[in-house]
Amino acid sequence: MKNILRITMMLFVFALSSSDISAQNKEAAATAVKPEKPTLAVLPFVLEPGNIQININDKEIKIQVVESEFADQLLQNLVKSRKFSVLERANVDKIMRENKLTESDYIKSGEEQRIGKLLVSDYLVVGHIDRVEFFLERKFIEITKETSIRLKASMKVHFRVVETKSGKIVCAHSITKKLDSRDIPAQERKNMTGGDYRDMLFSDTATAASTYILEGVYPVKIASVQGDELVINRGEGTGINVGGLYEVYAQGEAVKDPDTGDIIGSDETKIGVIEVTSVQQKFSKAKIIKSEGALTVGAICRQVEKKQKDEEPATPRATPGW
Repeated sequence: MKNILRITMMLFVFALSSSDISAQNKEAAATAVKPEKPTLAVLPFVLEPGNIQININDKEIKIQVVESEFADQLLQNLVKSRKFSVLERANVDKIMRENKLTESDYIKSGEEQRIGKLLVSDYLVVGHIDRVEFFLERKFIEITKETSIRLKASMKVHFRVVETKSGKIVCAHSITKKLDSRDIPAQERKNMTGGDYRDMLFSDTATAASTYILEGVYPVKIASVQGDELVINRGEGTGINVGGLYEVYAQGEAVKDPDTGDIIGSDETKIGVIEVTSVQQKFSKAKIIKSEGALTVGAICRQVEKKQKDEEPATPRATPGW
């Protein structure tokens, strides 16, 4: 009887120990699966007073509006990527004011580490708006007795992403975006205001900038593969569009800078081409167009740039025989 009681107690204690170990293992696994996202702060993009030209019914866009609205568009796109814990602009502005930091302070090269510590941010996006231009052209058509209106706009920005702990520039780039009302379907543009064109230009530029920032820190990758269909780890608002083509690369050995010893990239081999078929909130689906090897989870996808259309000539080209 005593032996039976001892065996029962031993089994009970073993069961409790096993459940504790199992619970600890599950907790550790859950912790390992979800690492903390790096924090990122976007500072207002600085625009010099002389670099804004507007000719839309003689209305002006305030410089502060340009700086804040563009930074907000960029911030929203980075939030949608789900790759960073993005600091709210109101909190960034508050900390900047409390520490009496001006625009001239945070656009200086080398100040990023100090500002990053104040913001408790892993990455800092610092940029400059080189120019914003809007021009409205009116042309009277003699045959129809109507006035044709055409709006042209352009925006150029340059920026850098800095890892605040080391002070290293992760990526830096310059982007120019152009907008022409004639490229917008007539039905869509007939009710558009000057503000709508401004928002479209800011949105296009911010999308291009956020896409480049994400590429510099977290390239687009294959998340799952099922036959000829696959899922990539980018969704809405991150520059992914249906019909977009991506070249797929397998990563090889790390490449080091012989002077500094820093890892500057890795050897890559092109293994295929994919086309985006649908864009969802957190991911996108694609189909394999061409395969030169096994497309596996973790392979890097780089967007195939579309060729720009040739500028329309001011006068018809003269060709022999016309």
